[in-house]
Amino acid sequence: MKENKLLYKAIGKSVLGRYSVYLVNLISMMILARVFTPEVFGIIAAIMVFYLFFQLMAEAGLGPAIINLTQLSNKERDGIFTLTLIIGVILAGLFLLSSDFLVSFYQIKGIEQVVPFVSVSLILFAITIVPNALLLRDQSFYKIAISGTIAEITSTSIAFLLNYYIDAVYALSAKYLASACISFLMQFYFSANTDFGRPKIGSQLSAIKPLLSFSLYQFGFNFINFFSRNLDNILIGKFLGAASLGIYDKSYQLMKYPLMLLTFAMTPAIQPVIRQNRDDKDKVEKIHMAFTFKLSMVAIAAGIAMFFLSEFIVLIMLGEQWKGVIPIIKILAISIPVQVVASTSGSFFQAMDKAGVLFLSGCLSAVLMIAAIVIGIFERDILSISWYLVIAMHINFVQTYLLMYKKVFNQSAILFFVKMLPIFLAATLMSLAMLSGKV
Repeated sequence: MKENKLLYKAIGKSVLGRYSVYLVNLISMMILARVFTPEVFGIIAAIMVFYLFFQLMAEAGLGPAIINLTQLSNKERDGIFTLTLIIGVILAGLFLLSSDFLVSFYQIKGIEQVVPFVSVSLILFAITIVPNALLLRDQSFYKIAISGTIAEITSTSIAFLLNYYIDAVYALSAKYLASACISFLMQFYFSANTDFGRPKIGSQLSAIKPLLSFSLYQFGFNFINFFSRNLDNILIGKFLGAASLGIYDKSYQLMKYPLMLLTFAMTPAIQPVIRQNRDDKDKVEKIHMAFTFKLSMVAIAAGIAMFFLSEFIVLIMLGEQWKGVIPIIKILAISIPVQVVASTSGSFFQAMDKAGVLFLSGCLSAVLMIAAIVIGIFERDILSISWYLVIAMHINFVQTYLLMYKKVFNQSAILFFVKMLPIFLAATLMSLAMLSGKV
């Protein structure tokens, strides 16, 4: 099938490009985990949650909206770019002003040291939105990968060297600022060769209006999804402290590597390819069915490997001081298969121009995820939080695809769930092994 070949070819380009970035990220994590303590990572993680929220506010769904465009004049492009700069400056100022609130909220020493670095990073992130979307639209995955690889290598080197001369919190904070700066400079440079060209400062700020109908739904989904995915970090940081947050955050980061390797590298390629066939729902559904089934088989293998090799992985990747990560990784690994498959769903919703349904699915997911986190926090136990999250993720997997098949493909989801039975079987077996205490 020609469409399948186009999708897998685009995915191949995206995967090859992003894997180089992920490899460098992995090496960076291995180095920095041996240089900085869990408490220092916990301080950074506490601020990063709010940094991600402000990034969400800056992006506001513009990236996917730009990717979906078939035409964009130079004046419109420059107007949108200028608007991102203005938004970035405003949000950076607000973040800087929020320093006292963050210190008061967390009551963790060192929080205020991170805020200035993050504030400047917000401006750089905001003005990278348009160049990045233009590169993604043109499927220039290699150029994005080069930018990410160089940014990671340089920023890690800076943090490593600065640790010998300044406070550890300042040194690790500098990494994120350096990474944002280099990513912008490189993607801005590469965007000159895209279909719509390199953006410049312009005055046509009203160019944002045609994108709002799509981007606002996308923003709404991202907004809801943010809290469902990050409330655990916020509450763990507040009620269990920086060291516990450092351990939990590293556990989640390690668990996400299979997702990064299997789907985060693929999803940028899905929307540009599927949008070319969105008028033929049956064709897209067949592409989706074949793609997710193959992906699920690989995801099951990844989840089982992470589950049984967790101790080895933690000691190799992070070192002895991170042994507290091991039991959390085992539990979170149970959710890897459903997370891997479900993480591609957003691209299909977007490509089929169903941002409203994606928003609805995000709202339902958020309710379950937030409930799971709050219940776990009441128990003051990270392992309980992890178990509740795993249960919520499996329920959300079901509701996401029930909505997709009913609202997007207009057909029954029974055959899809039959194809996904191995995922639920694998999760059941891993859960029983964990609860039995034999692993």
